[in-house]
Amino acid sequence: MMDLKRIIREFVEELIQGSELFLVDVRTSNSGKRNKIAVLLDSDTGISIDQCAKISRELSQKIEAGDFGDLSYVLEVSSPGLDEPLKIKRQYLKNRGRELQVILNDDTQKKGTLEDIKEDSIVLSVFDKKKKEVSSFEFAFRDIKKSNIIVSFK
Repeated sequence: MMDLKRIIREFVEELIQGSELFLVDVRTSNSGKRNKIAVLLDSDTGISIDQCAKISRELSQKIEAGDFGDLSYVLEVSSPGLDEPLKIKRQYLKNRGRELQVILNDDTQKKGTLEDIKEDSIVLSVFDKKKKEVSSFEFAFRDIKKSNIIVSFK
């Protein structure tokens, strides 16, 4: 059985090579008669609908030219939405200085400002309302279950 997710990931990496775009995630699911392929792309300055459409067309051509038999699929190429958790280090780098909610593997939660991104960890500055002081916490990527940007409309 082919590893569709791995093949799509390789195709996308080839298509975006040398551009400012980076691959965040590839998701595949089989919903009845068709496979759903969702590709999440981003860049340090954001991604446009035109860029997503271009990659979608090019990826479709690569899939159609490939030897997948009678693969029936729906393809979706987009940027990760604000509700999507951060998945890769480059997303953390892009979002330095923003408010983040981090859930650790032990389900501990911290909210704070993403201050620094190190090789294998992030540093979060958390304001303690009772003590009226800011504390820094370092979390290894391997200990993070989920991180989301906190959207504020100030």
